[in-house]
Amino acid sequence: MATPSQRTLEALRAGEPWALDQFYREHSRKVLGWAIRLGGTRLDPEDIAQDVFAIAFRRLHTFRFESSVSTWLYGITRNVIQNARRRSAIRRWVGLDDVPELEEQRHAGPDAQLDAQRRRRVVQEALETLKPRYREVLVLCDLEGRSAPEAGEMLGIPPGTVYSRLHYARKSFSASLDEMGLGQAELIGTLTAAGGVL
Repeated sequence: MATPSQRTLEALRAGEPWALDQFYREHSRKVLGWAIRLGGTRLDPEDIAQDVFAIAFRRLHTFRFESSVSTWLYGITRNVIQNARRRSAIRRWVGLDDVPELEEQRHAGPDAQLDAQRRRRVVQEALETLKPRYREVLVLCDLEGRSAPEAGEMLGIPPGTVYSRLHYARKSFSASLDEMGLGQAELIGTLTAAGGVL
Protein backbone atom coordinates (compact mmCIF):
# COMPACT_ATOMS: atom_id res chain seq x y z
CA MET A 1 0.00 0.00 0.00
CA ALA A 2 1.38 3.41 -1.00
CA THR A 3 2.31 5.92 1.70
CA PRO A 4 1.02 9.52 1.54
CA SER A 5 4.44 10.59 0.18
CA GLN A 6 4.29 7.94 -2.53
CA ARG A 7 0.73 9.00 -3.45
CA THR A 8 1.95 12.59 -3.76
CA LEU A 9 4.81 11.40 -5.95
CA GLU A 10 2.38 9.48 -8.17
CA ALA A 11 0.22 12.61 -8.48
CA LEU A 12 3.32 14.63 -9.33
CA ARG A 13 4.18 12.17 -12.10
CA ALA A 14 0.62 12.45 -13.40
CA GLY A 15 0.99 16.25 -13.61
CA GLU A 16 -1.45 17.15 -10.84
CA PRO A 17 -0.92 20.89 -10.15
CA TRP A 18 -1.28 20.58 -6.34
CA ALA A 19 1.32 17.82 -6.06
CA LEU A 20 4.43 19.96 -6.61
CA ASP A 21 3.71 22.19 -3.62
CA GLN A 22 2.58 19.24 -1.50
CA PHE A 23 5.72 17.24 -2.25
CA TYR A 24 7.91 20.19 -1.33
CA ARG A 25 5.99 20.77 1.93
CA GLU A 26 6.28 17.10 2.88
CA HIS A 27 10.04 16.91 2.38
CA SER A 28 11.66 20.37 2.42
CA ARG A 29 12.39 20.52 6.16
CA LYS A 30 13.98 17.07 6.09
CA VAL A 31 16.13 17.83 3.02
CA LEU A 32 17.19 21.19 4.46
CA GLY A 33 18.15 19.47 7.72
CA TRP A 34 20.35 16.99 5.84
CA ALA A 35 21.91 19.84 3.87
CA ILE A 36 22.76 21.74 7.06
CA ARG A 37 24.11 18.78 8.98
CA LEU A 38 25.96 17.02 6.20
CA GLY A 39 26.99 20.03 4.11
CA GLY A 40 28.60 22.04 6.89
CA THR A 41 29.27 25.75 7.05
CA ARG A 42 31.01 26.06 3.68
CA LEU A 43 27.98 25.04 1.65
CA ASP A 44 24.72 26.96 1.40
CA PRO A 45 22.01 24.57 2.64
CA GLU A 46 19.24 26.36 0.76
CA ASP A 47 21.17 26.02 -2.51
CA ILE A 48 21.74 22.33 -1.75
CA ALA A 49 18.04 21.77 -1.02
CA GLN A 50 17.03 23.61 -4.19
CA ASP A 51 19.37 21.43 -6.25
CA VAL A 52 18.01 18.29 -4.57
CA PHE A 53 14.42 19.13 -5.50
CA ALA A 54 15.38 20.16 -9.02
CA ILE A 55 17.09 16.80 -9.54
CA ALA A 56 14.23 14.91 -7.87
CA PHE A 57 11.67 16.53 -10.17
CA ARG A 58 13.79 15.68 -13.22
CA ARG A 59 14.18 12.09 -12.05
CA LEU A 60 10.62 11.32 -10.98
CA HIS A 61 10.56 8.48 -13.48
CA THR A 62 13.47 6.75 -11.68
CA PHE A 63 11.58 6.20 -8.42
CA ARG A 64 10.39 2.57 -8.42
CA PHE A 65 8.59 2.39 -5.05
CA GLU A 66 11.13 -0.21 -3.89
CA SER A 67 12.21 2.07 -1.02
CA SER A 68 10.72 5.04 0.82
CA VAL A 69 10.62 8.49 -0.74
CA SER A 70 12.92 9.66 2.10
CA THR A 71 15.52 7.06 1.16
CA TRP A 72 15.38 8.16 -2.47
CA LEU A 73 15.68 11.86 -1.55
CA TYR A 74 18.50 11.14 0.88
CA GLY A 75 20.49 9.46 -1.89
CA ILE A 76 20.03 12.52 -4.10
CA THR A 77 20.97 14.87 -1.21
CA ARG A 78 24.08 12.85 -0.47
CA ASN A 79 25.25 13.08 -4.10
CA VAL A 80 24.48 16.80 -4.37
CA ILE A 81 26.51 17.50 -1.21
CA GLN A 82 29.46 15.40 -2.40
CA ASN A 83 29.49 17.23 -5.74
CA ALA A 84 29.15 20.64 -4.07
CA ARG A 85 32.04 19.84 -1.70
CA ARG A 86 34.25 18.88 -4.65
CA ARG A 87 33.37 22.07 -6.54
CA SER A 88 33.94 24.19 -3.42
CA ALA A 89 37.34 22.59 -2.75
CA ILE A 90 38.44 23.15 -6.34
CA ARG A 91 37.30 26.78 -6.29
CA ARG A 92 39.18 27.43 -3.03
CA TRP A 93 42.30 25.65 -4.33
CA VAL A 94 42.47 27.79 -7.46
CA GLY A 95 41.57 30.95 -5.52
CA LEU A 96 38.15 31.57 -7.04
CA ASP A 97 36.39 31.45 -3.70
CA ASP A 98 37.06 32.95 -0.31
CA VAL A 99 36.30 30.56 2.50
CA PRO A 100 33.15 31.97 4.09
CA GLU A 101 33.26 32.72 7.76
CA LEU A 102 30.67 31.20 10.03
CA GLU A 103 28.04 33.94 10.32
CA GLU A 104 26.02 34.71 13.42
CA GLN A 105 22.40 33.92 12.77
CA ARG A 106 19.88 36.71 13.03
CA HIS A 107 19.91 39.49 15.62
CA ALA A 108 21.01 39.17 19.19
CA GLY A 109 18.06 37.99 21.25
CA PRO A 110 17.53 36.74 24.77
CA ASP A 111 20.43 35.04 26.51
CA ALA A 112 18.82 31.61 26.19
CA GLN A 113 18.47 31.98 22.43
CA LEU A 114 22.09 33.04 22.07
CA ASP A 115 23.25 30.15 24.21
CA ALA A 116 21.20 27.70 22.12
CA GLN A 117 22.74 29.13 18.95
CA ARG A 118 26.23 28.74 20.41
CA ARG A 119 25.54 25.11 21.31
CA ARG A 120 24.12 24.38 17.85
CA ARG A 121 27.21 25.93 16.25
CA VAL A 122 29.52 23.82 18.41
CA VAL A 123 27.55 20.67 17.52
CA GLN A 124 27.76 21.55 13.81
CA GLU A 125 31.51 22.12 14.08
CA ALA A 126 31.91 18.79 15.89
CA LEU A 127 29.88 17.06 13.15
CA GLU A 128 32.26 18.49 10.57
CA THR A 129 35.23 16.82 12.27
CA LEU A 130 33.72 13.39 11.52
CA LYS A 131 34.44 11.41 8.37
CA PRO A 132 31.39 11.51 6.07
CA ARG A 133 30.50 7.84 6.68
CA TYR A 134 30.38 8.47 10.45
CA ARG A 135 28.62 11.81 10.16
CA GLU A 136 25.84 10.24 8.10
CA VAL A 137 24.96 7.53 10.61
CA LEU A 138 25.13 9.95 13.54
CA VAL A 139 22.80 12.41 11.80
CA LEU A 140 20.32 9.74 10.72
CA CYS A 141 20.26 7.70 13.95
CA ASP A 142 21.02 10.12 16.79
CA LEU A 143 19.77 13.44 15.46
CA GLU A 144 16.80 12.18 13.45
CA GLY A 145 15.98 9.11 15.55
CA ARG A 146 15.97 6.62 12.68
CA SER A 147 16.54 2.92 13.34
CA ALA A 148 19.72 1.19 12.16
CA PRO A 149 17.80 -0.83 9.52
CA GLU A 150 16.18 2.36 8.19
CA ALA A 151 19.51 4.23 8.13
CA GLY A 152 21.10 1.20 6.48
CA GLU A 153 18.47 1.20 3.76
CA MET A 154 19.03 4.91 3.12
CA LEU A 155 22.81 4.46 2.95
CA GLY A 156 22.81 1.13 1.14
CA ILE A 157 24.68 -0.68 3.93
CA PRO A 158 23.72 -3.51 6.34
CA PRO A 159 22.35 -2.60 9.81
CA GLY A 160 25.44 -4.17 11.42
CA THR A 161 27.63 -1.70 9.55
CA VAL A 162 25.40 1.13 10.76
CA TYR A 163 25.87 -0.01 14.39
CA SER A 164 29.63 -0.28 13.93
CA ARG A 165 29.94 3.15 12.34
CA LEU A 166 27.63 4.64 14.94
CA HIS A 167 29.86 3.35 17.74
CA TYR A 168 32.93 5.08 16.28
CA ALA A 169 30.93 8.18 15.32
CA ARG A 170 29.62 8.67 18.86
CA LYS A 171 33.06 8.19 20.36
CA SER A 172 34.69 10.67 17.99
CA PHE A 173 31.80 13.14 18.21
CA SER A 174 31.89 13.09 22.01
CA ALA A 175 35.66 13.67 22.03
CA SER A 176 35.27 16.65 19.67
CA LEU A 177 32.56 18.15 21.84
CA ASP A 178 34.71 17.72 24.95
CA GLU A 179 37.54 19.59 23.23
CA MET A 180 35.11 22.38 22.34
CA GLY A 181 33.82 22.65 25.91
CA LEU A 182 30.29 21.32 25.46
CA GLY A 183 29.34 18.93 28.26
CA GLN A 184 27.11 15.85 27.94
CA ALA A 185 24.08 17.45 29.64
CA GLU A 186 24.31 20.52 27.40
CA LEU A 187 24.65 18.26 24.37
CA ILE A 188 21.50 16.29 25.18
CA GLY A 189 19.55 19.54 25.59
CA THR A 190 20.85 20.87 22.30
CA LEU A 191 20.05 17.71 20.35
CA THR A 192 16.58 17.49 21.87
CA ALA A 193 15.82 21.11 21.04
CA ALA A 194 17.28 20.79 17.54
CA GLY A 195 14.46 18.58 16.28
CA GLY A 196 14.40 18.47 12.50
CA VAL A 197 16.95 21.18 11.72
CA LEU A 198 20.06 21.77 13.74
